[in-house]
Formats: sequence, structure tokens, C-alpha cells
Amino acid sequence: MTPPDTFIEMARRLAREGAGAACDLEADRLMARARQLPTPKARALRRAAIGLSIAARALYQLSPGGPVPGFRPLGLRGAIAAGSLALTRGRARQAELIGLACAGSAPDSPVGLRLAGQALFAQGRFARAVVALAGAVSRDPFDAFTRALHAEALLFSGEHEAGWRALSLARLQGGEPEPLAQALDLALRTGALRRAGRSVTP
Repeated sequence: MTPPDTFIEMARRLAREGAGAACDLEADRLMARARQLPTPKARALRRAAIGLSIAARALYQLSPGGPVPGFRPLGLRGAIAAGSLALTRGRARQAELIGLACAGSAPDSPVGLRLAGQALFAQGRFARAVVALAGAVSRDPFDAFTRALHAEALLFSGEHEAGWRALSLARLQGGEPEPLAQALDLALRTGALRRAGRSVTP
């Protein structure tokens, strides 16, 4: 995982450029939309607005910011940086809310669901992590790192056969996720994941 100091510097830089204000404005927009929708849809939008408000507060603590840009790309990047920083500091529930908020505001991007999936995994909620990371993979099938995270969640949820297939696909793409893929491959072959669910032979 990226060191916390790296996330701090990234988030601080984005905060100086106005990412906090961008998240605030997007939260206001979502809350206004929620008032016009029936309860089930409104609830999801309100939750997304809360997540972005949390990200905005975290960014404001790093820097009051400058001019107010649009939510994409700067606000989205700032929110993901704030959520990643929360995750490295052990605030997985906060990271989950921010990730889901980003997914709601930028549904075509994989980054929100990827962050939410990582946060759910950190909480031990593996089945929900599988769903979130599968959504992230569907938005960017060529992101090998997300595929490796999805494979990891499948393995820890006990879905070893599906996890093995996902892991094989991630390794075919190579690159950055290879160390994680190698570690998961070794754990699966040596039976280290047996307690996570039904063991299979690769």
C-alpha cells in the first residue's frame, strides 16, 4: 500500500487547488437532487453527499484551498486522496463512505468503488468488498490492480474457484499488481487461505 505520507502530500496539493470546495459543491448538488426524488433513491444520494462532505472537511484541514473547480477531475481526485488517507489511518468506515460517494457522483469511473471495496475488505466485510470491486472491474476491465484486489476479496470470502480465475486474469495483465498476485498465488497453493472458505487445488 502507498505510504500515508504520500497520500498526505497528494491530498494537500489537491486541497490547495480547491478540491475541498469542489467536493462541497458536489455534496450540495446531490443533496438538492435528493429532495426531488422518492425515499430509496434520495437516501442513496444523501449518503453520497455525506461522504463528500467528509472528504471536503478532511481536505479543508490540509489547506483552505483556492478557486473553486468542477468536481471532475480535481474534486474526485481530492476525495479519493482523502479517502485513501483515512484508510491508511485506520478509518475504514469513513473511507467506505467517501468511496461510495465518489461512485455515486462519478458512476463511470472505477476509483470510487475500488476505494469502497478496499475499505470494506479492511473491515472484514469480504462479500460486500467482492461486489464493490466487481463493479470497479466492470468500469475498467484493463486495470490489473483492481482485478488483483477483486481476486483477493473473492479468496477471503471463500470463493476460491472464482478467486483463482480472477487472479489468473490479473496476472495475465502483469505490471504493478504482480507482487500482490504472487502473494495470493502462494497463499492459495500452500493452503494458507483454507480458513477463509472451501479450499481448492489450483
